This record gives sequence, C-alpha cells and structure tokens, in this order.
Amino acid sequence: MAGGNGGSGGGFTGTCTESRPTDRRVSGSGPHQVVVETNSDPRINEGTIFRPADLGGGAKYPIFVWGQGGCSRDGLSTEAAMAEIASHGYFVVADGTPGGKEPNRDLGGGGDVLLAYVDWVIAENEKPCSAYYHSIETTKVAANGFSCGGLMAAGTAADPRMTTWGHTSSGTFSPDQAFYKSIHTPVLIVTGTADSLGANENGARDYQNIAALGDIPVMMFAKVGADHGGDLWARNGGEFTQVNLAWLNWWLKGDVSATGKGMLVGASCRFCSDRSWNISSANLP
Repeated sequence: MAGGNGGSGGGFTGTCTESRPTDRRVSGSGPHQVVVETNSDPRINEGTIFRPADLGGGAKYPIFVWGQGGCSRDGLSTEAAMAEIASHGYFVVADGTPGGKEPNRDLGGGGDVLLAYVDWVIAENEKPCSAYYHSIETTKVAANGFSCGGLMAAGTAADPRMTTWGHTSSGTFSPDQAFYKSIHTPVLIVTGTADSLGANENGARDYQNIAALGDIPVMMFAKVGADHGGDLWARNGGEFTQVNLAWLNWWLKGDVSATGKGMLVGASCRFCSDRSWNISSANLP
C-alpha cells in the first residue's frame, strides 16, 4: 500500500510513501471489501482513505472526495456513507484524520484541500511504486460534502478535472453569480425539508440559480421532514447516500440502469414514486 510525495499531476513518477491501514473495520452493500487507510504524505495526511481492498486486478476506480459537517476534521464522522460508496468501487478520500481533533476548518474554505487530495491520488496512479498504480480512473472525479463540507465541495466546482460535484444539507448563504457561472459539470443537491440550519433554503437557492444557467444538469432531492444531515449515519449511509451513490454511478460510471440514472430519473426511479421525497431537475440529458 502506498502514497506519494513530490509534484502533482498524472505524469509524476517520484518516490512513494506507504499508506497505513487503520484498525477501523467498515463495510457497505457493494461487492468490494473496504480498507480504511492514512498516509503521511503532506498532500493527503489530513485525509482518510476508504477504498476497495482489491486493487491491481484491472479495474479502475473513480475518485470521490468528501468534506465533513461542522467543518470538523474527523475522517470517520460519516464513515458508514464513505464505506458504502467505496464498497461500490470508488477511491474515496474523506477530509480529516480518523477521530481527528484538529481545529475545524474555516466556514466556506477547504476546496483547495479537497483538490490537493485529488492531485495526490492522480499522481499515485502513475507511480509504479504505488499500490494504487493504474488502479484509478483519473478522468472521473467527484466531490461532495455535508453541511460545511458541502461548501468545501463547492470550492472544487471550477476545477477542469471535476466530472460532477454536489452538496448534502448545505448551500451558499447568498446568490453568487460569479460562482454559478464557474460551474461546468452536473450538480446534485440533497437535503431535508425540515433542516433546522436553513440548508434546504440555501440548497433550493443554488438549485434555482444553477438551473437558470440553462446548460448545467442539476437535480435536487429533498427528504420530507428530514433535518440536517438526514439519515447519513444510518446503516450504509441511509437514503441520502443511496441518492449520492446513484448519482456517482450515473456520471462517473455511465450507469443508466436502476442502480444509476434509473434510480433517479424515469420509469424505474424509485424515489420519484416515493412521496417522502420532493425532486426537482433541470437541463438533464
């Protein structure tokens, strides 16, 4: 198992820093066993890795980076959701170290931190000394996050490497047209209608402004009666994570079946017939 140091970018083939497995045992509903690791390389040492145990078999896993709620830096704070996504074949980096007690990140910042994780993973994919060598699908990259972490994810939106991004129980505090115009990928917003911190209103504002761009696919899923974070801490990350995972499967793996696009759109969309969800969409292909 390895991590890397040196410059960023896919062509770097420098030395490797070994990743260390934690004693955390997690699992999800997907076909892959999940390993939880940390790495001391400066670009990744503030994050926690959740990834499939089976590397090197020819499969390539898309990259997913996640910002934590409360601006906290505990990489295990939404571990059920992270393990669920990794178990379905994603290389996940959650912000924060396992059980981390570092000072919380500044509200509205941290996009650069998530992008540094992306830099590191892409570089690792090109290093023969890395355990992740040629196991990453570096052209498929997504970011999301809960609450404050959703603002971290928004900080990745303009990066040209992003395939999609979104936020969960989050959203900007006021309209920012310059930000909206920087968006170039599909966007997913997941929230609860009874959010006590105002994230439902913030998410709806973002949805309306992104939809108005006319060319950016955007969906908003609002769980009726759900509060801040919904059921992210339920088994396998709950329904909030099911929506997020289906979105990733659609945009990062081209899955249009009932485990991807079909779970969110069209005749097979189980959320569409569930009155406990309010769903809005615009500019979908």
